[in-house]
Amino acid sequence: MTSTEEVERRLRALPASATLRPADEQAVAGIHLWGRGSLRRSAAHRALRVSGAAAVIVVAILLVNILAAYFAPKYQRALADSGVGPISQRFLSAVGLRSGDVTVVGDSATSAGHTLKLVGAYADGLRTVIFVSVDGKGVTGNPKEYGRNPGEWGVSFDLATLTDQFGHSYGGQGVVGPTDLQFQPLAWPASEVGGRLTLHITGIWAPWKIAAQGPNKVIDTEALTTHGDWSLHVTLISAPYHTIALPAPVHTPMADYTFTGISASETEMVLHWTVDGPVNDGLRSAPAPQNPPSAAYTQKMQDYFSPHVYDAGGGELEMQDYGFEWPKTGPAKGEMTVFINGPGRYRIQLGNALSASDQRWVIVP
Repeated sequence: MTSTEEVERRLRALPASATLRPADEQAVAGIHLWGRGSLRRSAAHRALRVSGAAAVIVVAILLVNILAAYFAPKYQRALADSGVGPISQRFLSAVGLRSGDVTVVGDSATSAGHTLKLVGAYADGLRTVIFVSVDGKGVTGNPKEYGRNPGEWGVSFDLATLTDQFGHSYGGQGVVGPTDLQFQPLAWPASEVGGRLTLHITGIWAPWKIAAQGPNKVIDTEALTTHGDWSLHVTLISAPYHTIALPAPVHTPMADYTFTGISASETEMVLHWTVDGPVNDGLRSAPAPQNPPSAAYTQKMQDYFSPHVYDAGGGELEMQDYGFEWPKTGPAKGEMTVFINGPGRYRIQLGNALSASDQRWVIVP
C-alpha cells in the first residue's frame, strides 16, 4: 500500500497543467455503484469539480480506481483494455487486483492433501458457470466418463458456496457435473459492474466408490467425502441476456399451448409455457416407480410433452433439461433450457405430434 508521504511526493511532482483525459472522464462516468439517483448526481458533481486542480485529480483517480476496481471489476477491465496509463495499473497491483481477461482463471488452493484450481468461468444474465479441476483432473477428456477411475474426484456441490463482493450468495441451478458447476446469474449490482466471486468448498467426493457399495444400498455420502477448506476466486463480467417476444399460442384438438416467458443469452435459451386441454386427463399423477407407465401414457407424453428446438438450418439443439408440473387444477406448466448458437432464428416444436403449422419461430438478437 502506498504511504501518505509517497502520495504527497507525487502530488508535488505533478505538472500544474495536468488534466483528466477524455478516456479517464468516460471511464469514471461509467461507474454506477449506487442504486439511488441522488447519490449518482452527487458523484457526478464531485467528478466535475476535480477537473480544476492537478493535485486533486491524482487523489481522485487514485481513490476512485482502487475502490471502483474492487467493487466494479468492469471498470478494472476497462482500464486494462483502454490503456489508461501506468498510474491506474500500479495502484491496482498494489492492492492485489488483476487486469486483463479475467475469465481466464488459475486460482488454486490446497487442503487435505488435494489441490483444487478454478480453471475457467463464465457468466451471463441467465447463469454462472465455473469449472474446477481436482489434482489436475476433471476438465479434459470425456465428461461422461469422468469419475469412473480412482483419483477422479468431484466437487461436493452441497458443500460449495458462491458469494460476490457485495455479500450476495448464489444458489445452484441447472445440471451440474463432478467438476462443472452452475449457479444463479449475477445479481445487481454485480450484474452491472462485474462480480468478484469467491467459491468456498469444504468437501470433495469419490464417484468411483459408489459401485463398491453394491447394488440396492443406500449411498453413504459421508463415506465418499473428503473434507477440507478451499477458497477460490474469480472476477467475471456478466454477458447480457434478452427477453424474447412471445410467439402466438398453439391450438390443437388435444392441447392448447401458451408461451409465458422466453429469455436468451448468447449461449442458452430458457422457455416457459403452459399446456391446457384434454391432453392433461390422466397425467396429473405420475406412474409409481414400481409400475411402469402404460403404452398410452408414454405415447401421449411423446406426442404432446416432448419439446425440441432447432436452428435456422434445421439442426436440433442440445437440451440441458426440461420438465413439467401438473397442478391439481389448471394447465400443466413446462420449462426447458437449450444451448443456442448465438443470435439468430430458432424453431420451437413443443411435441412430436405437432405439425409444421403448429411450430413457432423466435428471434434472438
